Amino acid sequence: MPSFLPERPFPVTRSSRLDDAAAVAGRRAFLFATAGAALALTGCSSGSDDAEAKPAGATASDGFPVTVQGKEGAARVTAPPRRVAACGYLRDTDIALALGAPLVLAAKNNVFPDGLAPWQKPASDPVLIDTTAGMPMEKVAAARPDLILASDDYQLHDDYAKLSRIAPTLSYRKGVGQDGWEDMARRAGDALGARSEADALVSRVRRKIASVRKAHPELDGRTFTFGPVVGGEVFTIKSPDDASAVFFGQLGMKLSPKVVRLPDSATPGRAAVAKERLDLLDADVLILTFDTDQARKEFEARPLFKKLGAVRRGAYIGLDMPTAIAVGFPSVLSLPYGLDAVVPRLAKAARRHA
Repeated sequence: MPSFLPERPFPVTRSSRLDDAAAVAGRRAFLFATAGAALALTGCSSGSDDAEAKPAGATASDGFPVTVQGKEGAARVTAPPRRVAACGYLRDTDIALALGAPLVLAAKNNVFPDGLAPWQKPASDPVLIDTTAGMPMEKVAAARPDLILASDDYQLHDDYAKLSRIAPTLSYRKGVGQDGWEDMARRAGDALGARSEADALVSRVRRKIASVRKAHPELDGRTFTFGPVVGGEVFTIKSPDDASAVFFGQLGMKLSPKVVRLPDSATPGRAAVAKERLDLLDADVLILTFDTDQARKEFEARPLFKKLGAVRRGAYIGLDMPTAIAVGFPSVLSLPYGLDAVVPRLAKAARRHA
């Protein structure tokens, strides 16, 4: 996998992630190479069950202690956290920042020069840890957290026992990469004693999605394809449950029937497209992203690519990496960024449909 999300797989909604073919050695995979049926950014996801995070003996004044159940174990938080560590790939940091948590440590995202995504703007300077080769437990312990957010840790099954010995650790609810963005925000809100703030953030993002869709009726019914070009190989999402497919779907767009019918690659929900069959990518709007600038330059120079109807009409979008990540790893912070960055280009491309 390219340097494009070397530490973690691309999320999966109700299933898996992007393609293993360009894998970097080690346990972390590249954004699209493992993005399978990615985390559903569905506005209709059920969210956190009320019975799941009831305060265990909480006082009426502060709601603590509170226990948040998870697939890998329960996080029992006895008092409002004062030192929070975000150890998951990306969204744990997003949620901690969105809820104003006292963040002292966060997983470094090697895709970005300073280790943080452009929508992540901490008020202080948390220690950044590189999790590419595994969770550096000694550095986590040295930060002295009283709560660890790890619902976006793709190796949490292996990490949980050690992390939970350091501090109460918030696990995913259903499974790695299977909790919706709303659920993730609400469960973190429970652990932080900020459930009402989390609910408000979820509602705000939902309203933004609805507002953007209403403002752009030209997107309704338009077909699209979306995928990465990695090391010269082309992949496309083929599952409507993929986080990015759900993102575009909430704007009224539809995944092209041509790619839905393609066989899975090594990663469920992803299909490889032969260089002789680039016609399969054609749709009302074609969206691609690339692991390197050179890969983009070479791919866009291919004669078959230039002949695609979407390319000739000007309905092709070469998506930058930050926006691709924002769309593929939806959170209460990344979604507004992704909407602002991609929708104007989508609208322009959609107006040029065949």
